[in-house]
Amino acid sequence: MATRTLWVATSILLLAACDATPPATADAGTSLLPTDATPGVLTDPASGANCAGNDLRITRDNSRLVIEGECRDITITASQGSLNVDHARSLHVEGDRFTVLNAQVGEVRVSGDDNILNLTDSGPLRIDGRGNTVLGTRIEGVGFGGNDNTVNASNEPPVEDAGTGNRVI
Repeated sequence: MATRTLWVATSILLLAACDATPPATADAGTSLLPTDATPGVLTDPASGANCAGNDLRITRDNSRLVIEGECRDITITASQGSLNVDHARSLHVEGDRFTVLNAQVGEVRVSGDDNILNLTDSGPLRIDGRGNTVLGTRIEGVGFGGNDNTVNASNEPPVEDAGTGNRVI
């Protein structure tokens, strides 16, 4: 009888150890299982930082940055600086007198003044600021809302101009 009791007890312990149900946590609303990391926002990182799929915000005036990796959305509110970044889903330049070098970017919006953008491959470009210069190998399309802006593209993008003194060469 003792052998049978020991066998039943051992079987119950083995079955309990094989249960696939995860143990309860102290807080029933949280899980101990790893989840996909949600991309965040890099704000004013050091030059040489890796964007790693995050958004990028440049707020510090006179910044001189080279950012590695691929960014999601880049927003520049700083003035009188420069950014060199390879890839981004979108770029929005709100500051003034900023220079951006970029190999590939989706949507581009410029609402600041006197900026210089050197874009190799760009999606649609919207310029609402004044006195901006944009150079590009391929620009999907150009929309002007501001004044006295220049776009120099290797291709011939479609243009909508609601401003004055703008030109595409």
